[in-house]
Amino acid sequence: MQVHMNLSPISLSYAAALRGVKPRRPGEAFNYAACNVQQPEAIIGLAASNPEGTFYVLTADEKAATAMRQVVAERGVQNVNVLTTTLQNALNRLNAGEAVLPQLHYLCCDESVQPLSDTERQALFGLTTKALMPSGLLGYGYQVAPTLKDVMKFLVREFAPEMNAAQALEMLVELRKLGTTLFKTDTALAAKLDEAIAKKMPDAFFALFDTGAATSKTLDTMVALRPLALAYAGDSHIPSNYVELSVPAEAQEVVVKCRDNQLYECIKDLAIGRHVRTDIWCKQPAVFSQSPAELFGGFAYGILPHMDVPTTFEANGKKIDFTTPLYTKLINLMKTTPMGIGDFLAHADGAGVEPTQIVEALSVLVACGIVHPMRGVHEALRVSSVAQPRLLGKFNQHLSQVRVDGDRQVLASAVLGDVISISPRDALVMQALDRAGLANSISALLPELQRLAANPAEAAQVTDLVTPSEESARRMIETVVTESIATWYAFGLLEAA
Repeated sequence: MQVHMNLSPISLSYAAALRGVKPRRPGEAFNYAACNVQQPEAIIGLAASNPEGTFYVLTADEKAATAMRQVVAERGVQNVNVLTTTLQNALNRLNAGEAVLPQLHYLCCDESVQPLSDTERQALFGLTTKALMPSGLLGYGYQVAPTLKDVMKFLVREFAPEMNAAQALEMLVELRKLGTTLFKTDTALAAKLDEAIAKKMPDAFFALFDTGAATSKTLDTMVALRPLALAYAGDSHIPSNYVELSVPAEAQEVVVKCRDNQLYECIKDLAIGRHVRTDIWCKQPAVFSQSPAELFGGFAYGILPHMDVPTTFEANGKKIDFTTPLYTKLINLMKTTPMGIGDFLAHADGAGVEPTQIVEALSVLVACGIVHPMRGVHEALRVSSVAQPRLLGKFNQHLSQVRVDGDRQVLASAVLGDVISISPRDALVMQALDRAGLANSISALLPELQRLAANPAEAAQVTDLVTPSEESARRMIETVVTESIATWYAFGLLEAA
C-alpha cells in the first residue's frame, strides 16, 4: 500500500505548520482547487478521502472534463466540481465579479510533468490574489531546471562573475561539497572540478557553463510570488524541510552558511539533488502559532501497511535510535492503527509522558518518512460481523466491479485524508471478500486468478503459480487477510457489515 500524492490538504497543512502556520483542524470544512491535473482518479479519490472539503478541478480540455465528470458519477463522489475553463478565463471572470470559485483554503498545481504556458502560469498566480484566503496554501510543483547539472550552471553564472580570485577558489571547494549528489553520477564533471581546484584555475571550470541558458524556476517562482502577499512555507516533501536529513553531510555546513542568501533555496536544490520540487506558499496575512498543541495536536499519525520500520535511521551522517522506550511505544501502537497525540496520552503506554515529548518524537518519525500525518476522522458505518467485509464508500465500492490486472488500484482513505494504492494481489482478495464474504471468498477469487493465468505477464505481478487452484486461492486469501485486513479496517478501506 502506498501514498499516492503529496498535495493532500493534510500534507500541505502539516508542512506549513513546521513553519508556524496554524493549520485548519482536520474535519473542518474547506475549499480546494486543482489545475493541470494529470491523474484524474487521484484527485477524485482525494475528494472522497476528505468529505468535509469541496473540490474544484479546472481544465480547458472539454473532452477531459467530460471524462472526469463521468468518473465522478461512476464513483459516487459528491464533493467534486469539474469546471471547463482556462485559468485566464477563470481569473477574468473572478475579476468581473462572477462567483467562479469560492475563497480557497488550498490551490494546487503540478506542472512538473506538463508545464503551463507563461500566460496560464501568470493566471494561476493571479488566482492566489483573487481566490486564496488569508492563511490559504498554494501547493505548486514544478521543474527547477532540465537537469541537476543545469542547477549548478545557474549558480555558477549567478555567483562567479562577481567574485575575486580568492572567492572563486573558495566557490570551487563549496561546489564540490554542494554537488555531492550530482557528482555520484557525473564523474567526468567531478574530475574537471577536482582538476580546477588542484591547479587553482576556477575560470577553467566556470567556462564549462558559459553556453546556453541558465535559469532557475525556483528563483523565478519566488520573484513572481513574493509581491503577491505570499510567503514561502516549505516543501510538501516533508524530509526536504530538514537540512540534516535531506542534504549530504559534506554540504550541510555550506548550506547552513547560506541560509540568509536570497538564492538559499536554489543552493539547496543543488545540495539536495532535486531538479523537481513542490513548494508551499502561504497567503498573508496568516495566523501563526508557537503552540505545539495548536500546530500538531489536530493531526492523527500512522504507519502505512507493509512498511518495515527500522530500529535505527541513518541519513547524511545522522543516526537516530528508534529502540528507546518512547519510540518503541509509539511505533508499536501506530503499527496497529493511526492515532492522535491525545489518544497516546490516554493509553496506558502514555502514562507519565509529556505532550511535548510526544510531539518531538512524532516530528522526528514524520521527518524520517516512517510516520505520516493523517486526517484520522473515521466512524465505521456498520459493524456487526467481520465475516462479511465490505468496501467502505462508493469510491472504493467501484473496485468490486472492475477487472483487476497487473496495475495497482487506487482507494480512498478518510483516515489518511488521501488516496492509497494497493497491490493487484491485495485488490483481488479485497474484491473477493466484498463480493462473497470470507466464507465464500475462494469461489470468488479463483475465477479471477484463472483469468489472469491466461496472461502470464499480468499473472506474474499477482502470483508465481502457473495453474491456480482452490488451494492456492485459499493460501493467497489467508496470507493477505493475515497481513492486511486489520489495517484495511484501520484506514477506513473496509467496514464490517
